[in-house]
Amino acid sequence: MANTKTKKYEFRYEVASERNKIPGYILTPKSNRSVETQLKSEHETLQEMQRSALKGELAEVRKQLLEFPEFKREDLKKMLIDSVAEHGRTLEL
Repeated sequence: MANTKTKKYEFRYEVASERNKIPGYILTPKSNRSVETQLKSEHETLQEMQRSALKGELAEVRKQLLEFPEFKREDLKKMLIDSVAEHGRTLEL
């Protein structure tokens, strides 16, 4: 009787070196703790901005917006305006 082995899977996804060979897939990089702390900081700042926006403290909101990179500011403004609009108020930034 011949010993024939069948290959059940072409790639084993649990082996990271094989994932590099799959075209069209993007690998998630290893954890980068500095990015994690930056994201937490930005999240906390965004929450503070939302609170200030709901209270109508425009000067505080504008000051906090400057803590974010320029390419994020327009999206954040839109998010804040929409967030305040959900509560029936308007926000002029």
